[in-house]
Amino acid sequence: MTILQILSLAVLIVVFTWKLPVFNGAPARIAVQDELANAQEGSFSGKTVRIVVGSSPGGGYDYWARLLARHMPKYLSGNPEVVVQNMPGGGSLVATNYVYGVAKPDGLTVGMPNQLVYMGQVVGDKEARFDVQKLNWIGSPDRNPTVLFIRADTPYKSIDDVVKSKIPPKCGGSGRDSSSLIFALEDLVGARFEVVLGYQGGSQTDLAVERGEVVCRSMGLGAHFSRQPFTLWHSKDFDRHLVQTGRKRDDRASDTPTIFELMDRYKTAELGRRLAGVLTAGEDFGHPMIAPPGVPAERVKLLRDAYAKTLKDPELLADVKKREYDFEPVSGDELQTLAKTVVNQPAQVIERLKKILGN
Repeated sequence: MTILQILSLAVLIVVFTWKLPVFNGAPARIAVQDELANAQEGSFSGKTVRIVVGSSPGGGYDYWARLLARHMPKYLSGNPEVVVQNMPGGGSLVATNYVYGVAKPDGLTVGMPNQLVYMGQVVGDKEARFDVQKLNWIGSPDRNPTVLFIRADTPYKSIDDVVKSKIPPKCGGSGRDSSSLIFALEDLVGARFEVVLGYQGGSQTDLAVERGEVVCRSMGLGAHFSRQPFTLWHSKDFDRHLVQTGRKRDDRASDTPTIFELMDRYKTAELGRRLAGVLTAGEDFGHPMIAPPGVPAERVKLLRDAYAKTLKDPELLADVKKREYDFEPVSGDELQTLAKTVVNQPAQVIERLKKILGN
């Protein structure tokens, strides 16, 4: 037998052996199992996806989580079950710590923290055991600017009147985080306020405004223009608006200056502008969804794609319209970039933030 014939026979043996199942079909089964595994790699079939919400049931974060849980499964490969778990505590620090350091990085656990959760990391809060730069940001259904309102029967017609006044108006709030804009306005434009803290949530603060215990407070602009008692207040000219924090004026408050307009008018120094940038960054986070660090890039992309498609779902859009919620989706890529920039601040900004937040 020639060398050429020997080589040809060897090739035939290799090919024939590769095609045949041997050892009771084991190679064939392994090949099929590998193909199935590869096909299922991006699938959530038979799985349960859990949304960990950093607040109690009720309210905006819980609303968005449950709305997404109803509509998102159809846009995830394999149509998994999506459930909501409320994990309140520490202004979402508990939930964010869990998603960051406890949940498996398999894409089956995501979180919805408070939009200001990054602030704990910025000011060095020991309870903030996470790095927002390493989280995988999936997206947000909205931006959530703030408006500062005041009773119309006070002598303060604008923020300029507050700046000029010798008697600061008395504002109410539940904590320094939720009232951070009010505290910051003294630094930014010289407007002083007396702030009364400790009210058990926004509704109790609103009652205090109605009773005259305080005359002003800050809150989400979208909620202020779409819910009671504010829509009733507006119909009776009960309140007026001093400042809003979006980059541009909202159509519903077209006569109210933005904080950025005021800083231009009052020639706020660069340090103050950076301070304002950190304080208002939460508004661009809106009601965000996050995934743990270490989730494979392919699965992060699947989550982001499914999230974006969910926010275009006709039934979801109908529910949002019915509730009159603000809706301005923000992509995961944009949130990822925001997370990387907001936490890297000069020492002077961080020290001032600590003072504003009482750290």
